[in-house]
Amino acid sequence: MFPMHHPVIIIGAGVAGLSAGQALRSAGITPFILEARDRIGGRIHTDHTYGPLELGAEFIHGEQATTWEVVRATQLATIVWGSDRHFAIEGQCVPANDQFGARVAQLYGAAYAYSGADCTVEQLLGSLAPPDDPAARMALRWLANVEGADPQRLSALAVAREHVQSTNGATNFHLVGGYDAVAQALAAGLNIQCGSPVQQIAWNSNGAIITLASGAQFSARRVIVTAPLGVLQADLPAFDPPLPADKRAAINALAMGQVSKLALWFDRQLWPDFSVLSTDGRVATWWPVETTGTPALMGYTGGPAALALAALGEAGAIATGLAELAQLFGPEVHRAYLGGRLADWSREPWSRGAYSYTPVGAADARAVLAAPVEDVLYFAGEASVTNGHIGTVHGAIETGRRAAMEAMG
Repeated sequence: MFPMHHPVIIIGAGVAGLSAGQALRSAGITPFILEARDRIGGRIHTDHTYGPLELGAEFIHGEQATTWEVVRATQLATIVWGSDRHFAIEGQCVPANDQFGARVAQLYGAAYAYSGADCTVEQLLGSLAPPDDPAARMALRWLANVEGADPQRLSALAVAREHVQSTNGATNFHLVGGYDAVAQALAAGLNIQCGSPVQQIAWNSNGAIITLASGAQFSARRVIVTAPLGVLQADLPAFDPPLPADKRAAINALAMGQVSKLALWFDRQLWPDFSVLSTDGRVATWWPVETTGTPALMGYTGGPAALALAALGEAGAIATGLAELAQLFGPEVHRAYLGGRLADWSREPWSRGAYSYTPVGAADARAVLAAPVEDVLYFAGEASVTNGHIGTVHGAIETGRRAAMEAMG
């Protein structure tokens, strides 16, 4: 029996795959989308237990982000996320007028303004401040958090270049009804089969045969691969023959960043109003979640610290988070606690990390990853972004559209 044939098969129903599907559909081509998870959205994952709360992608990054095309077309409500950042050291909030915050911001900004020889952000900040400088340690932690990166690997030159290339704007926004509404809008009218992990892509210049873990097979003239970088680095799916050497080298040159998100719900608000609080605790950053009907705090930890927090397990991470919040805001935190969840993206089998970052020496890897192979294999997803919009939903959307245009010739 011959495999069912499709003109284009898309691997992955995250926003890159869904955007590619819509671009093909608009051109009169009917794609078939295979998704390993039992849901669409990829690294968008909204919890609706007490109202929308984002366990994955959370913000629209910038007033010019491509995501707005979907938001406006479907009339989704948004709110602006505040820009005031506070700091806490050893469980005590630093006064807002303290010079510590200004010093942290200065060192943090230096990474995005860097223009020298390539080096790691840890080396850069080490050249600007003594190693025992608490402001430098906080700035380095902030960078690791935002980039989801190991500061001993993260390229300072790439951080600065990607910052300059980005055109999305500086303001962040929350989606009132949840980010999953964007994925649902992008999925409208598409043929998607969830629960279908792809085990192998056997390909030649004439097309490809896709084999699922279940043994089911499909054939296609062209394949758009949107699997996250962490999955590609684990050789999933397997390519037969293997991808070209430069493509494999590019995949391995980039790094998959780590993020753990700790969501905690309470029966009342026990904290002063703030937008974001950076700390030196096990949970690196806290912010109030404004889209839930119940008071909630999101603890966000990126880079190596994310792995350390996740290693505690969900119960251990929750206990740690509550203890740190009680030190910050008082013991009533424990009595007001309703429940919590840990989103450990590093152990999620179909992402194996949160989003990509660029290590020293990997400046050209994204363009190589993005390049098609023999008019058969096409690549999309935030790791293949070449315009600075890495690690974002709008960047992934843009790559899906780009891959679809390439596949249409």
